[in-house]
Amino acid sequence: MVHITFYHKPECWLCDLVQEMLNGLEEKYSLYIKKIDITTDNELYELYRHDIPVLEFKDGTALHGRIRLKDLLQKIGENKE
Repeated sequence: MVHITFYHKPECWLCDLVQEMLNGLEEKYSLYIKKIDITTDNELYELYRHDIPVLEFKDGTALHGRIRLKDLLQKIGENKE
């Protein structure tokens, strides 16, 4: 299983694209995705508003912005438990 924290906000087209990627990979790679809407927390909003979408992995690394499938697959492979 791979744990991913997905920081997003409503009406974000890049977030929607990443969500579609994750939906396609979720079952195949046993992904556990924790979605966090940054608009519900002022600190998170200030921290991530210019970087979303942000995917954080258990090893402390992250992907953000225009996330490519190739990079996402690499991070999934590096974070398998």
